[in-house]
Amino acid sequence: MNPLLLTLIPFLILTGCNPAGRNADMKKTPTNVLLILADDLGYHDVGYHGNDTVQTPRIDELARNGVIFNNGYVTASVCGPTRAGLMTGIYQQRLGSEDNPAPFKRTRADVIGLPLNVPTIAEGLKKAGYHTGVFGKWHLGGERGNEKLMPLQRGFDVFYGFLEGAALYIDSTNREQKYMRGNRILDKEYRYFTDAVGDEASGFIDAHSEDPFLVYLPFSGVHAPLQATQQDMDRFSYVENEKRRKMCAMLYALDRNIGKVVDKLKQHDLMEKTLIVFLSDNGGHPQDNYSYNLPLKGKKGQYYEGGIKIPFFINWSGNIEGGRSYTLPVSSLDIVPTILSATGHRGALDDLDGVDLLPYLNGNNLDSPHQYLYWKLNEKWAIRDKEWKLVSHGERTELYNIATDPNETKDVHDQYADVVERLKQKYMTWNRSNMPARYGYSQEEFPILEERTRRIGLER
Repeated sequence: MNPLLLTLIPFLILTGCNPAGRNADMKKTPTNVLLILADDLGYHDVGYHGNDTVQTPRIDELARNGVIFNNGYVTASVCGPTRAGLMTGIYQQRLGSEDNPAPFKRTRADVIGLPLNVPTIAEGLKKAGYHTGVFGKWHLGGERGNEKLMPLQRGFDVFYGFLEGAALYIDSTNREQKYMRGNRILDKEYRYFTDAVGDEASGFIDAHSEDPFLVYLPFSGVHAPLQATQQDMDRFSYVENEKRRKMCAMLYALDRNIGKVVDKLKQHDLMEKTLIVFLSDNGGHPQDNYSYNLPLKGKKGQYYEGGIKIPFFINWSGNIEGGRSYTLPVSSLDIVPTILSATGHRGALDDLDGVDLLPYLNGNNLDSPHQYLYWKLNEKWAIRDKEWKLVSHGERTELYNIATDPNETKDVHDQYADVVERLKQKYMTWNRSNMPARYGYSQEEFPILEERTRRIGLER
C-alpha cells in the first residue's frame, strides 16, 4: 500500500467523473447514501431468506425491490475489522486493523483503531460537499480517549451513539458512560437505544433533505446484551426460547427503525436519489446473541460461511433494476467504490481492494467481480474463488467445493491436493502485501498496554 495514494484519495474524489450509465444531469441531483449495518445478524434471520419466525417487513421490502446478493461476504467474522474495511474499501489487514480494538498494541506509536492516515468514505464525501452523519456503534477507535479516532475527526459532521464494541440498550442514566453525542458523553437517554438511533438518523435527513448526504447507520442490534422492550417481546410469545425471543424482539426494533428512516426518504421524495445498502457486520452467534445462520455452517468468529456470509443487498430505485438476485461473490469492500461511482467520483477508485459493482449490476460486465476473496485473523485464514474455498485453522486446513456444497458439508481436502496448493500459494502471495497487526489481545505479541481514559463495560 502506497501511503501517499491513501492520503490522496479524498482529493482524487473531487476530480472524479460520472459513472457509466448515469444521467448527464447528475450534478444537479446528487446521489444521497444510506449505509445500514446490522450487528451480529445471521444469514438465516431475515424474512427474505425464507424465515417466517422473525418479523423484518421493512428490510424485506427494501431487499425485494433491490438486488439481493446471494453470495455477499464481509471481510471479517468479528465486528471491528469489518468496519475498517467497510469504511475504506481496503482489506483491513493492509492497514494493521485485523482485530477488534484491543487493550494491547505493538508499539507506542501505534493507534488502536483505524489508522489516522487512512481516509474514510465520509472524509471523501464531506470534501465533495456532502453532509455526513453516523448513528449507532462506531468500534473503530477512540474508546480509550483518543479524540482523533472518533467519528467527528474521521469525516462525520454528526455522531450519535457509542464508540465501543457493545452497550446496553436500556440505560436511562447512561451508567456505562458510553452514549455520546459528538465527543460528549450524555447524561441521560430514556429511549431504547435502537429507537434513539432511528430517531437521530431521521432528524438528520429532515435537516439535510435539500442537500446531498451520507447517513451511516451502524445499529448495535442484534449484538448482545439481549435487551428488548416488553412491547416488542410480546409480539414473539410463540418463540419458546426466551433468549431467542429477545433476539427476535431486538431484530423487530431494528427493522422498525430502518422503516422509520426509509419513511423519511419517502416523505422528502428521496428514494430515487438515494443509494441504500444493507448488510450485517458478520454472522450470528447462536450460543451468544441467538441469531442463526442456517443452513450455513459456522458462526461469528469463524471463517465458515456462517461467520462471513451475511444478509446483503443494494437498493437504488430508478437506477438499478430491482426484484432480482445476484449470485456471483461480492464483498463489503465493494461498497466504498460503488458509492464513489454512484455519487460521480469514479476517479477515486485507484488503490482500493473493492470494485465498483454498478457495471456488474447493470449488465455491462458479465465477469465475476472478484477472482479471489481473502480472510485473515492471527493464524486463522481463508480464501475462496468462484468454485473452491480453503479454510485454515492454523494446524488444520479444510477444502470445500463452495459452488456445489455451499453449506460446507464435505471436506474434500485430501482429494484435491492441487487445488489446495494453488489456493494456499495465492493466499500467501496476498498475505505478503499485508502489514503486521498493530494491536490485539495477546500481550506476548502486543506488549504495550494502552490505558483507558473512558469507562467501558462489554467488550466484544
